[in-house]
Amino acid sequence: MQRIRASLAQNCADFADDPAASATAMDLMLTLRRTATSFQTMAEAYTREYDLSPARVVIVMALAATKGHTLAQAEIGRELSVSLGNLTALLASLEAAGIVKRKADASDGRVTNISLTAKGLALVRRFAPVHYRTVAAALDGLTRSEQQTLIALLDKMRDQLKTNPNAQTATSPRKKASS
Repeated sequence: MQRIRASLAQNCADFADDPAASATAMDLMLTLRRTATSFQTMAEAYTREYDLSPARVVIVMALAATKGHTLAQAEIGRELSVSLGNLTALLASLEAAGIVKRKADASDGRVTNISLTAKGLALVRRFAPVHYRTVAAALDGLTRSEQQTLIALLDKMRDQLKTNPNAQTATSPRKKASS
């Protein structure tokens, strides 16, 4: 990784408005991507035997944690940051497996509610202890305080990405000063 960091620093020195800040930002972005990939790989390994995927786990565990084990489909997509197309496919696979059921909301037919079935709840009872133990072990190297700090920092970063117009529109090439 040191070689890549050195290459990033050189690239930023050649092209960035603020080379030091850009090198740090690029290092952070790559570190986040590598960490997310590591979590994804770990999650794929332990969810496989339950016929789940990391994306399916997020939905099932959110439903399990909700009163009545039911959420509106739109709320699942919004709160769990799942795109509509991906969510539709995930829910179809969970429904086909008998883990969730879809039902139109009684008071608003435009709303589709997603609920865990008895089979889904039984799956959660088997899976949840493994899930919580595995995730806790993966983060064992950080104290609870460090974990809370990291959560706060990542929330802050995500909020910045959502609300900062510069983060979304910084696509024009840098103008070099004329000599």
